[in-house]
Amino acid sequence: MNTAPTPEILIVGEALVDFVPLHYGALSAATTFEMHSGGAPGNVAVVSARLGGRPGFVGVVGDDEFGRFLQANFEREGVDTRCLRLTDEDLTGLVFITLDDNRERTFTHRGGHACTLLNPSDVDPACAAEARVAFFAVGALRTEQSVAAVESMIDQATGIVCCDPGKCPPSWGDPEVIEGRLHRLLSRCDVIKCAEDETEWLTGARFHEEAATRLLEKGATMAVITLGPEGAYWARAADSGYVQTPRVQVVDTTGAGDAFMGALLVRLAQERGPLGEVSHARMQDHLNFACEIGAYAVTRRGAVAGIPRMPSMIGGPGPEGR
Repeated sequence: MNTAPTPEILIVGEALVDFVPLHYGALSAATTFEMHSGGAPGNVAVVSARLGGRPGFVGVVGDDEFGRFLQANFEREGVDTRCLRLTDEDLTGLVFITLDDNRERTFTHRGGHACTLLNPSDVDPACAAEARVAFFAVGALRTEQSVAAVESMIDQATGIVCCDPGKCPPSWGDPEVIEGRLHRLLSRCDVIKCAEDETEWLTGARFHEEAATRLLEKGATMAVITLGPEGAYWARAADSGYVQTPRVQVVDTTGAGDAFMGALLVRLAQERGPLGEVSHARMQDHLNFACEIGAYAVTRRGAVAGIPRMPSMIGGPGPEGR
């Protein structure tokens, strides 16, 4: 029996293993790689833990060397794994990352699909009910049973429900089916965050201010659109704002959005009242912090390698001083 406190941030979705090449250019020319933990929700969980949050991860990995690597990494980072299931029914998913000369990344998915075996029984009711923040992304919507798991978490959640949809690779299934599942759940989210290049498929709007308005119309209390090196735009019904991203030396853009999201979840978990009543200045501060952590992410190879632990953030230099 797990006697540890229940997580304050509950994250459901896929944990994968990333292989990052030690060069820029075509994957076919790579000869050496670094192995990192990956999967957007897995990255969000690790970032949240490093920043002083108390996250728990709900997901399924293979009972194989890669799955055990992910489990050990979560535990080493301080992520609660009571809802992480290892299975012998499928293998852990692997992702090979290509970095172009501009440090932008593309993904080649290989390995198994253990993460698609997620089902409602993997969601601990006490964890879902007691978490201050619950989070999911589009990767958790690849099968009807995994959708049911997300719905179970939302049904039992009493805190803030957040979604960062991300993108849906063709290898994950019919994009229209997965998109339909996503839109079915967006109306139940308090916070919806997406990157600027995802707004059109998600909302039909090309520009971030219009996209944010449409996300609010879906029922969200707050919409956040990240703008890469230009920062982020956020909006609620009564107010909105822009925040800037610190300028850094970019090494690898993998995980920047996940770092931003992990930082935002940590800040939102500190709130005790309704999200709509958080002051404009305080919300600006939350989003500034998220942008700063997103900037840290791109300064190292790997999705979370550049994220410092919270004590090093106190009184330390910003990303530009690293």
